[in-house]
Amino acid sequence: MSRLESAKQQLDYTLNHAMRTLDKAIMLIPDDKLNWKPVDDAKSAGELGIHVYMGTLAHFTGTLKGEFSDDDFSIIPFDPEKVSTASEIVKYGEKVKAYVKDNLPKLTDKDMEKIVTYHCWGGLKFGSYESLLCNLEETVHHRGQLCTYLRMLGINPPFIYDME
Repeated sequence: MSRLESAKQQLDYTLNHAMRTLDKAIMLIPDDKLNWKPVDDAKSAGELGIHVYMGTLAHFTGTLKGEFSDDDFSIIPFDPEKVSTASEIVKYGEKVKAYVKDNLPKLTDKDMEKIVTYHCWGGLKFGSYESLLCNLEETVHHRGQLCTYLRMLGINPPFIYDME
């Protein structure tokens, strides 16, 4: 299997399975608990979902362009500071997923060989293929973290696996 085929498979799994469960978990966050976090230096419950979707936009667009800067977040306008409901986060996530799905056919074998510069992350450089794999890891990691937060809030998280 080529790197491109592998990347497309893992993006399909990320978008259509891991993120579907993530969305269910986000929707379980009471709106008055979006800013809740277990310790001061952790991301809040709401920030976890926002982080996954903004990261997905960065990883995918960076792979297409060869770089990603803070200005590129304007591709899908969203102001994390104005979020007041869990559904706003999920709606943003739906837009990010649609953007990736619509642009997935543009990915080429050549794209999988790029070194991507993420200006939004202090000039971090990442191989594009590795960046897309990292996106899956980030999604799964933060989905689990959010489910732990839900348990700490006394809320039963959704079944973690989505195999529909």
